[in-house]
Amino acid sequence: MGLYQICYRSQIHDHVLHGDMDAEIERTTTRLRRLNRLNGITGALILTDTHIFQLIEGRVETIEDALECAAQDPRHHSIEILSRKAVEYRLFHDSWLYFADLRMDTDRDLPADIAAVMPNPATASVSDVLGLMGHVSGDLAEGHLTNELMLI
Repeated sequence: MGLYQICYRSQIHDHVLHGDMDAEIERTTTRLRRLNRLNGITGALILTDTHIFQLIEGRVETIEDALECAAQDPRHHSIEILSRKAVEYRLFHDSWLYFADLRMDTDRDLPADIAAVMPNPATASVSDVLGLMGHVSGDLAEGHLTNELMLI
């Protein structure tokens, strides 16, 4: 099977969180990174004050299973598939789960790709969300290249 990618948006059901939000984030990202590594899934999770954006990429069956797990997670509701398609390459090829916490970042000067999503994540367009994912994957790749050059 070829490479496949799904990007979705969901609202956060914060009343079902198990304690402190930062501790919940740490537990969740650690668990997702372990599962993604085992299943050959790469991608990113972007957190805002009210929403989660996630892009996952891998074999069709593994990312469909991952999406089903997210749909069963009581911390999410109103999952909306923004993009589902076959792709030729991974945006997050070196990351089991890139995580960006953009909570309360609305007052900062943000790059245009991020600022387009932040004012109202509930109505951000598919194009804006995919632009955000492209922006963070580019930053990740640039950082990886810089680290490689520093080791020379």
